[in-house]
Amino acid sequence: MSALRAVPTEGPDDDAAGHDAAVLDLAPNTAPVAAPAGDTTTVDELGELDPRTDPESLTLCALMWSAESDDTTRVATSLTPGDFENPAHAELFTVIAALVVENRPHDPASVAAVIHRAGGGQKDAPLRRVLADVVTADAPAVSAVHYADIVLSQSYRRSFHIAGQRITQAAEQGPEEELFDYMVQLGRQQRAAWNRLGAFRSGGAVQGEGERS
Repeated sequence: MSALRAVPTEGPDDDAAGHDAAVLDLAPNTAPVAAPAGDTTTVDELGELDPRTDPESLTLCALMWSAESDDTTRVATSLTPGDFENPAHAELFTVIAALVVENRPHDPASVAAVIHRAGGGQKDAPLRRVLADVVTADAPAVSAVHYADIVLSQSYRRSFHIAGQRITQAAEQGPEEELFDYMVQLGRQQRAAWNRLGAFRSGGAVQGEGERS
């Protein structure tokens, strides 16, 4: 029997979206995992993804220009900041999603105005530059859901890297009597993440996990 099949099915109280998997008293390393050898992702001279080929940038760009309220609401309420690997993208998503949920204009100028009104000054200059870069992605407004699906898919895959790091750390530092329960809880969390991705692809809006940031 495979290890995944051995993971118990979730019960009503097993919602992994609402709690951390840390049964053991560990401080797991959740730093982004390095790209595999041979990765040929297009990058600019700063080592950042080109916005035109970066699903996170494309999602944010399409979301800001989209006039389809059903699509924007679905994306804004299904994704979470933790689904974005780039912290600046996560912060921009927080601003855009809040505007969408409040049924307010969420175009680039409106997002920039929110950042400006927050009074960050020079502190928010990098975020404003990222916003300008995201706008250059030139994503079709009708593709917000499509790109959001890619972001969710990548977030789901990263969650396995994080789970693997936690299992390794548990094996090195955790009491042996707690190891299996810890693995089971991580398995339930991954099952919930898979169900969440499936729900989004089936056309639903689901509350995101929001923990993997």
